[in-house]
Amino acid sequence: MNQKAAMAMAGFLAAMAVGHDAQAKSLEDILKEKGVITEAEYKEASKAKPYDYKLGKGFVLTSPDQKFQLQLGGQIQAQYELDNYEVANKQDVSQFNLRRVKTLLSGYAFTKDLTYKATYNWSNVVKENTKAMEEVNMKYRVADELQVMLGQEKIQYSRQWITSNTAQQFVDGSFVRNAFMQGYDTGINLHGDLWTGMVKYDAGLFGGAGQNTKNKTSDNAYNFRLTLNPLGDMKYGEGDLENSQKPLVSLGSSYYLNTVKKTVAGTGATATSAIDNNNSNFVTDANGWLGTAVKGKYFGTKVAEDISVDSWETDVAFKWLGASMQGEYFWGKAVGETSGKELIARGGYVQAGYFVIPQRLELALRYAWMDPNRQVSSDSISEIQGAVNYFLYGNNLKIQGDVGNRHIYKGQVDDLVARAQVQLLF
Repeated sequence: MNQKAAMAMAGFLAAMAVGHDAQAKSLEDILKEKGVITEAEYKEASKAKPYDYKLGKGFVLTSPDQKFQLQLGGQIQAQYELDNYEVANKQDVSQFNLRRVKTLLSGYAFTKDLTYKATYNWSNVVKENTKAMEEVNMKYRVADELQVMLGQEKIQYSRQWITSNTAQQFVDGSFVRNAFMQGYDTGINLHGDLWTGMVKYDAGLFGGAGQNTKNKTSDNAYNFRLTLNPLGDMKYGEGDLENSQKPLVSLGSSYYLNTVKKTVAGTGATATSAIDNNNSNFVTDANGWLGTAVKGKYFGTKVAEDISVDSWETDVAFKWLGASMQGEYFWGKAVGETSGKELIARGGYVQAGYFVIPQRLELALRYAWMDPNRQVSSDSISEIQGAVNYFLYGNNLKIQGDVGNRHIYKGQVDDLVARAQVQLLF
């Protein structure tokens, strides 16, 4: 058999293998791994094509001079949720839901060092149109050690929030993450990878008013994050889908500082308080640590005031041979600048998983807890959850399910939450 025939046969067999590969590697990758083509031939074959498709990144359009590129992809998460409440007067839930339906645009312009991203969440158009536009930004890479983001992105706070929802171990993030996460905001962020990803940092200055919202005051928000990967770069992503052949450890910590405005509507017994801020979730979520305090009138309903917020978290993650573990501890402090009232909240979670069938079937367990106000007794919440994940084509096509029990110490109430989800990423 001559060399061309051998390469053709190897290419045919490799192409057949692609359909059964959980990571759906490209034909060029498989030919290189099998030693059929050289490194130089691999680079030539991998050159950008005018029209291409890359699984997980979408359709790729590249200009002839390779100075411009557009990647067009999408994400769909179809979910079923069952909530069985013990809380009095709270209606049980049994519903199907399009949790996320996104159009994903990304690419580069003029140079590969100037990249852009635009994410539009169609499911938020129905829920809250002002939050449909999510990550919209430009990034310029001066060097690996210094990259500048300008626009709107996720506040780099909390490992689980930074991790894409497409790469989560459970159907969704833990309730305590939802209570403390800072959401999206518009501003500038400096990021760097030092020593090939062993050290990473973020330093951001943001508007402070939250997603798609202009700040009505002169106050801004500040965000800092430092991550250490002593055994080598560890990408954000829950579970060890890659079946890491060497142990990986990541240690991180984040800090967030902001001043938000508490407003008062109405007078007397009908007065209500709210926070003049669109920054999800810690002030807007039903269980956000600060939003809950304001709605619960901990800061009162008589005074409109600025509330200074300090929030800190620390996290750890580990992966090796299909096993994974990660956990976070959160701490938040809010002080009313007029009333002098102080609130301190705490919480955390730990979760672990193992691929009983490498890159296919994963089992996971998570425990989370939160004390939303140290000044109030018996208001803590805890939750334990178990999850099963089946990966058909990695995170690009997977089926997830989890079930958990949430215990509310005030009233000694237990709520059952069960969810199932199919994710398509293309």
